[in-house]
Amino acid sequence: MYFAVDNLINIYFYLLKLKKNMKNTIIKYNSNNNTNINSNTVFPVELHSTLIGLLLSDGGLYRSSPTANVRFEISFGNKNKCLAFYIGELFKDYISSPVKSLEIKGIKKVYLNYRLKTKTLSIFNQYYEMFYRFNPNKNKYVKIVPENIIELMEPIVLAYLNQGDGNFDKCRNRVRIYTNSYTKEEVKSLAMAINTRFNIYTGVLHDRKNQWILTIGAKNLDLLRKTVSKHFHSSMLHRLGL
Repeated sequence: MYFAVDNLINIYFYLLKLKKNMKNTIIKYNSNNNTNINSNTVFPVELHSTLIGLLLSDGGLYRSSPTANVRFEISFGNKNKCLAFYIGELFKDYISSPVKSLEIKGIKKVYLNYRLKTKTLSIFNQYYEMFYRFNPNKNKYVKIVPENIIELMEPIVLAYLNQGDGNFDKCRNRVRIYTNSYTKEEVKSLAMAINTRFNIYTGVLHDRKNQWILTIGAKNLDLLRKTVSKHFHSSMLHRLGL
């Protein structure tokens, strides 16, 4: 009987000590320099899927050397200002400064863009390994569609791919997603992922100069809207014809 009580007392003090150590660890972690905050953690599930969708569209990852950590960047046109600031809010814990407006000089006029740039953090390294491969012909790393895109494809992923590269074709009542930077095989793998995960038939259409895009026709438009519209920023619903 006394042995059991002694054991319970020992366990009680052990748990108190463990709780104190855990608290001290959290305090120590949170007091680190801002450069290290979130650098060795993982994204929440929704932010992970958001990043995948943005990378499939116009987002990019940058690494100064093979052993360096990685940062994420994306630019938005003036018409997508609301989406730019919304994305900035989603990634606020990973940036040093808010979304900035930049003037881009064109041939005939000046364009206003909005750019988001994160801190350089190890949390982005895994995404670089996923999305970039060295191309010997170009002598540089180029962005690709990940080989496991079927596993990665989620409604949020498709929503941000569409918000980034999508376009509603009113004449044919269809959505086009401009995946021109990817190879035909990569675009086909994207189409298969969308069809497999959501049962949304997605065609692969030749656009120009060996460039390929995705098309989702009128018969699948309602299902597409049902799948992704709740993950759209209200300013971007026109890309679904809404």
